[in-house]
Amino acid sequence: MGAAKGLERRLERLVDGLAARLFRGRMHPVELGTMLVREADLALENGPAGPSAPNVFRIAMGGDPVGPEVLQSVNDELSRFVEDAAADRGWRLEGAARVTVEITAGQRDVAIVTGFESGPLEPWAVLQPLDPHAPALTVGPIRALVGRSQDADVIVASDTVSRIHALFWQEAGAAWIVDLDSSNGTYLNGTRLSDPVAVVAGDIVTFGDTGFTVREP
Repeated sequence: MGAAKGLERRLERLVDGLAARLFRGRMHPVELGTMLVREADLALENGPAGPSAPNVFRIAMGGDPVGPEVLQSVNDELSRFVEDAAADRGWRLEGAARVTVEITAGQRDVAIVTGFESGPLEPWAVLQPLDPHAPALTVGPIRALVGRSQDADVIVASDTVSRIHALFWQEAGAAWIVDLDSSNGTYLNGTRLSDPVAVVAGDIVTFGDTGFTVREP
């Protein structure tokens, strides 16, 4: 199943259960998902790691009142959709996605307000050091800067690693890595990188002289 179809299927599940009461006769969840992605795209900011998308969305829409369990299920599913859509497009999120739907009787249009909010992120990858005595490093942001600097998302404490050394990110259903003009290079399975390359679990990535095996969390 392609990434786009997978995202659609996630939203279509909302019309299969309790959430059908919220959407029936008003709007299909896939249409709402398209609106969320469009609003996120309009609000993109370009940061050191590349495009960063809002992770907080407040949706105001018309309809009859529904129970809190229905709204919670919708909020949770839409939040997961935002995170999946961001990973598919290679957009960085500064914290976990949080979508809140508010029902207002008589409102005809759907209004979406976006925002950026920093917070913890579940890891999507783990860098396991080749040195058995070194701790594993987790990768949380969809677009993660790797380097020696305390400003990096993944900090590699080695003098052979540049302050901002490489970018490790998700996009289009794959993980990618690229060197950021580091002094000592980034290597994938022993080959020095000059362009972005896809990475899979089990690959060995080396920053300067410090190597890691890529693992799933």
